[in-house]
Amino acid sequence: MRIWATLFILLSSALGGCLSPEPQCTEMCWVLNEEELDDFISTPGALDVLALSDANDRLRVSTVTEVYSSTDGQTGSISWDVAKDDVLQISSIGMAISLAGTQMDTEEVVAGNVTNIRVGSAWFEGRDAKPEHVDPFHLLALQAASDPLGTYPPFGFDPSIFSGMDWTITADEISLQQIATATDDTVNVILEIIGEPPSLVGVQMYNVNDGGSFRLDVATGGDVNIDVKQGIERLPTSLTFPSQPYLLQDATEWTTVVPSGFILEVEPSELQIHGLHTEGDSLITAASAIISEAPVNITDQRGHWWSLEWNDADIDQLVSAGDRITLRTDAEGTIGAGIWDIWADGWSGTAFN
Repeated sequence: MRIWATLFILLSSALGGCLSPEPQCTEMCWVLNEEELDDFISTPGALDVLALSDANDRLRVSTVTEVYSSTDGQTGSISWDVAKDDVLQISSIGMAISLAGTQMDTEEVVAGNVTNIRVGSAWFEGRDAKPEHVDPFHLLALQAASDPLGTYPPFGFDPSIFSGMDWTITADEISLQQIATATDDTVNVILEIIGEPPSLVGVQMYNVNDGGSFRLDVATGGDVNIDVKQGIERLPTSLTFPSQPYLLQDATEWTTVVPSGFILEVEPSELQIHGLHTEGDSLITAASAIISEAPVNITDQRGHWWSLEWNDADIDQLVSAGDRITLRTDAEGTIGAGIWDIWADGWSGTAFN
């Protein structure tokens, strides 16, 4: 009987504990405490840019990395700004570097068959005869995987490195924004978290010892706007002939093969091939033909022939990767070949013999 009594007491105690109501959150329940924050930033994919890109039609991710050399006191920075709008099929990739004497600041916006290219503060318009909307985040990830030593955005940043810090968390009930700050002997950290369920949209890290810093910001939806400029200076195609032609037995030949990385296809009717020669101190065109007219053979005023061939490698009726453009002539002396971009009203490049 004493055994049964003891068991009854133990069971009553256990059941009583289970049935006792736990304290219920009644206000600002979405705010993370320190333990919940550590669990959140330690979760795989807490800051997965590719997953964010898959889940959002509009996305912008920007980073700024600043470094300081205690040896010579020099500073440097690398910044990235990558954005997309799948609805309007626009993408943008911008990069700026100021490091060890190297200065670079470029951006490319792709919007259908129109591209905007910025070099420094100057904007130029390019074109693409065969536009294809490509997710810039997945594109950069593929390029980084195939070229590990290249320069690419630090979108693989892992926030779990901050787990276990002593956090101070503030929250705004209207915007569902949380700001978490922490400091230890080496870094100051600021995290910005939005929404319920929480999403990490901002990381700031400052190195206490050397003054270096890192910042990453995420924007989605209506906060993402990509500007496409109109009426700016047009940029000629990058296609050029090699500087040194082939010297054949009875002719001179310039041949260019469109490189595999050439993704801005051009209408063949927009490129005019010029056979050039000097007359006194002047450079003049001896013969010319539009690529879409190839194959064609022209005799210039001096009686020399110029032959243009275009091998449309993938038969897409566009000047595109893998195509071969060849100009031959029996002319002698100081002669050359150039590509005049009719659309841009300018030379793409000129090569002389």
